[in-house]
Amino acid sequence: MLHFDLPPEQPAPEIASFKIVHSGTAPTSEDRLDELIATADTTPVRSATLIPVDANIYQAALPVLESPDAADPLEEADPLETEPLNRPQEPAVEDTDPPAEPPAAPPVQIEIEADPELTPAEFAAQLRLTADYQEYDPNAQIVVARGNVLLRLNDAIIEADELWVNLVNRYALAEGNVLLTRGAQIVRGTQAEYNFIQQAGVISNAVGTLYLPGISEDLRSPFDGPSSNVRRAYDPIGRRPDLQVDSEGSIQITTSPSAQPIGGRGGELRQLRFETDELAFDVEGWRAEDVRITNDPFSPPELELRTDYLVLRNISPTQDELLFKRPRLVFDQGFALPLLRSRIVLNRGQIDPEDLNPVPTSGGVDGGDRGGLYVGFKIPVVRNSKVRLFVTPQFFVTRAFGNQNNNPFDLGNFGTTADLRAQITPRTTLSGSADLTSLNLTDIAENLRVNLRAVQQINDHRLALEYSYRDRLFNGTSGFQDVQSSLGLVLLSPDIVLGDNGPLFNYQVGAQIVDARSDRADLLAARGSETGRLSLGRYQGSAALRQSFNLWRGEPAAPTQSAGLRFTPEPIVPYLNFNTGLRATGTYYSSGDSQNSIIAEVGLEGQIGHLVRNFGDYTRFNISYAQSLSGSASSPLLFDRNVDRNILSFGVTQQVYGPFLLGFQSALSLTQNNDISTVYTLEYSRRTYGILLRYDAAQSAGSIGLRLSGFSWIGDTNPFDTPRVRRVEGGVIEQP
Repeated sequence: MLHFDLPPEQPAPEIASFKIVHSGTAPTSEDRLDELIATADTTPVRSATLIPVDANIYQAALPVLESPDAADPLEEADPLETEPLNRPQEPAVEDTDPPAEPPAAPPVQIEIEADPELTPAEFAAQLRLTADYQEYDPNAQIVVARGNVLLRLNDAIIEADELWVNLVNRYALAEGNVLLTRGAQIVRGTQAEYNFIQQAGVISNAVGTLYLPGISEDLRSPFDGPSSNVRRAYDPIGRRPDLQVDSEGSIQITTSPSAQPIGGRGGELRQLRFETDELAFDVEGWRAEDVRITNDPFSPPELELRTDYLVLRNISPTQDELLFKRPRLVFDQGFALPLLRSRIVLNRGQIDPEDLNPVPTSGGVDGGDRGGLYVGFKIPVVRNSKVRLFVTPQFFVTRAFGNQNNNPFDLGNFGTTADLRAQITPRTTLSGSADLTSLNLTDIAENLRVNLRAVQQINDHRLALEYSYRDRLFNGTSGFQDVQSSLGLVLLSPDIVLGDNGPLFNYQVGAQIVDARSDRADLLAARGSETGRLSLGRYQGSAALRQSFNLWRGEPAAPTQSAGLRFTPEPIVPYLNFNTGLRATGTYYSSGDSQNSIIAEVGLEGQIGHLVRNFGDYTRFNISYAQSLSGSASSPLLFDRNVDRNILSFGVTQQVYGPFLLGFQSALSLTQNNDISTVYTLEYSRRTYGILLRYDAAQSAGSIGLRLSGFSWIGDTNPFDTPRVRRVEGGVIEQP
């Protein structure tokens, strides 16, 4: 390491920080994005060196703008705009003549806050600079470094082939193979400039990695000390490991709340990579034009978000926001789907799945309440870090046009839903939903469904207080049953491993007051019920054991773009398991009735192939049998009566071609000799995303699901365009 010292005979002015004096109003919403862009496009990213005027005031000689009539770019500037960077000038002989005034605007005054810690000598002491060659000019107080340059300030690191640092202006210019890291954020480029006073910079031809959980902290100034975020994509100092990719699970987006997830474990988007021609940043946020963002660690990306302009800025201690101009999702470098939103909020680095829905709509097939096909549009009413409330007006397509005598604009063809989720305390959540399946308010009592649930985390257990009105439950061959009202508490345990490799054990206990339909004429007469419903206390305890035995396990394909990660976010592991289960349930009612059962289940499940080749390389299958070993009496209510005592379940999913998978899952009641359910699925599976079409024939319900995969990776990624697209400008071929 080469050190440089300021000579004592060169006293430095005591300069702490510079603040541009200007007026303006900070933007408060995404509506200011056009104004941000307009201002940014006219603001020069440069200024002259600071020339002393007197002991406390410095004057900046701004460069001449292209138009002498151009307005001062600092007037009414947005806090997110890049303030002019103080570029170093060529060392010059001292000249006592005052500098020329800029023709277009009066001199910009810069206030000085005296602080001995930020004199050039103290500033230089904060920097750690290593290089093959270093040169220091004591008159201009400029350091020049070449060859394997590394500049460190706390955990902000700049690597480059060449570097110039002006100690007076606190300005650094890096060129050639530039790599900037701050906390967990990594950006590469061909050139970078950074002003330590304004804490702002610009990187040309920027290619980078965003680690979302660390964005809020990493946007701070490096003078505030190192970030506590120690996670890095890789050690940037002299190491370039091969790319290693791990799955972070997936985010599920469905058109219907009752839709089943596509598969795979839940997760989140934690790491993204991007490309842009120029990235500007300061302590307020980042700005870029013609941006490409992807969750795919490989190139060319399967899924991209492209936008003409992007702003990333902090809006609260726990929230950041992304503002877009003309965003669209691009699938497989071809099909582009406009993204009907201009703003995404990051809560502590996490993205709300609703923000990732390309079209903020809902819909599906509901043959019960909605008469078939329906569509809706989600409207956010309240959205912050604590509360989310969506209202979704719906139109029932089949009901409106299925009957020629029906008026499509009848109020009965319209409905609405509301979904609420609130974080009351770190361990207490409130969730709820309401469905109004007709806007004909004369029958509102028969068209409204409401569910509210408050959950308190108690160590590893969950205590839930639940209320429902006209809850709709599916009970096997009994079909759909309505519970008019229910209020009660349920305590649910986590999965508990018995022994070192023993079975999984869980239990739940609950107490409720329910009002539901019954066919017990004696109880209905005794209670004088004329509605066919009984209001009873219901007390239930249930415990279950599950154990899976692996009979065979194959080897996964290599986690590469052309092998194990070709069509799936994780390499498929072939296996064959033998599954067993046992559940004991006791239910008691205030009428004196009880329903007790012990159900045993055995089954086989497995998958073969790796989903790497285009044909016949993946089959998933399962078959199981459940038998009620014993039971006494039965429920006086219809919604929880144990009517199917012997159930055979089976299903197959088969690769048809490439990423297309076709499957079905069926359950038969051997007791009633009837189908319980048959679900058909068609899945388009890619590494970064998946689309699932699902239809349940027994329940007359269908939905569309979208999976977005999350990845983490270590090492270098290739450019988005691989091989990299080279351009011709003015007959000259761009050099790599």
